Amino acid sequence: MSNKKKKKKSQPIGLYIAVIAFFVVLALLEAFIKKSHSNSYTYNQTKTLEKETDATSTSEDIQLYKGLEIPICGATHNENDHEIRYFHNYALCYRESYEQAEWSAYCLNANQLTKNTERSNDFRADNSISTGSASLADYKGSGYDRGHLTPAADMAFNNQAMSETFFMSNMSPQHPQFNRGIWMHLEAQVRDWTKQFGKVYVITGPILEKDSSSYKSIGVNNVAVPDFYYKVILVPLYQNKEDYETPDTSKAVMAIGFIIPNKGTEKPYWDYAVTIDEVEKRTGLDFFSLLEDDIEDSVEASFVIDNWK
Repeated sequence: MSNKKKKKKSQPIGLYIAVIAFFVVLALLEAFIKKSHSNSYTYNQTKTLEKETDATSTSEDIQLYKGLEIPICGATHNENDHEIRYFHNYALCYRESYEQAEWSAYCLNANQLTKNTERSNDFRADNSISTGSASLADYKGSGYDRGHLTPAADMAFNNQAMSETFFMSNMSPQHPQFNRGIWMHLEAQVRDWTKQFGKVYVITGPILEKDSSSYKSIGVNNVAVPDFYYKVILVPLYQNKEDYETPDTSKAVMAIGFIIPNKGTEKPYWDYAVTIDEVEKRTGLDFFSLLEDDIEDSVEASFVIDNWK
């Protein structure tokens, strides 16, 4: 019987080094890609987004990430009926079954309020929607306005920004007295808030809380006529920066929501102010998910109406 000990098998050191090198290269490549796209308008639902580095950012920005206005919706698990469409200055999610967007979102800075172009009125179908958008013919003779979700007046700082708001993917059938009354006044208020706070994050859309077949529809494409519309707004509080030297307090931002019926009304839009939580409950969307969790929970649960007037 041999007393020789078995030799230990040599460890595959070369293989370990190769694996480690592979993951290092992969991490570097990922970092490079993130850096290359840090200034682009991308849809990302994680809190790993780069901080804003565009020309409109200031040193006072408090943990406000690029893409903060983009809500989390069903696009990640129901692509057949949720299609994200990116424009140069806003984005939307198109719902084929309703033939309109469920949200249209943008960030507006005070320096973009300078009017450099006239209203283009170049309404047109959006051929970039893979299933086809609603058409002008759908609205003709319907009795409903082609209501902008992202307003044309908010994009009057250049011709392209203005023109892109007139794609039919950004339209929803609105009662004329609603569109030209309370809704128009609320849109003007958003621009006033932009002047006051320097920057606003805005998400707008119809509340599509029922199956599409349950809504009245217009046109050959059966564009659903919503019963309600919502708008949610978040603003940074730059004026009292000494109150929030770090982003661990909800004083850094405040937010408010509105849910308004799609009909004429003499009531002021203030009567329809609600919490962001209420809008999330009605829409199934998750707004401002890139905020720190404690800040998001705080600002979405309540609002002080006097702070907005």
